[in-house]
Amino acid sequence: MGKIPASLVNLKGNSLYLILSHNSLSGELPATFAGIDFGKLDLSRNRLQGDASLVFGRNKSTYHIDISRNQFEFDLSKVDFNESSTTLDMNHNKIYGSIPNAVESLRFLNVSYNRLCGEIPVGGRLQSFYYTVYFHNRCLCGAPLDSCK
Repeated sequence: MGKIPASLVNLKGNSLYLILSHNSLSGELPATFAGIDFGKLDLSRNRLQGDASLVFGRNKSTYHIDISRNQFEFDLSKVDFNESSTTLDMNHNKIYGSIPNAVESLRFLNVSYNRLCGEIPVGGRLQSFYYTVYFHNRCLCGAPLDSCK
């Protein structure tokens, strides 16, 4: 319970694993997370809120991000993804915008139960994921969901 301590900024090294899931954590992520290069980051199933886009970055080597089941709210279309990302789970948040083309290299994606809109990009494995990884958004469309009008 409580907030994520800002002292985590002192973490150093490559491919850090930070797993804080299922801890009833609340509040916003420390701004210092923008400067940390996590290998694997799991913040799922807490009550965290605000802008989680600071954990992403083109120059980071984070390959696994799970921020699902929180109250994060940011524009996904403005997020810079790195090429080494393989897993992105952000279901059950308040994330808005559209799905960027950069996620086509992912091996796993779940953006269900958010506020996303627009056409699902074509490429990579995005059309082979089961439709449930996209459903319950404001207005996502395109395979594997219904076609866009």
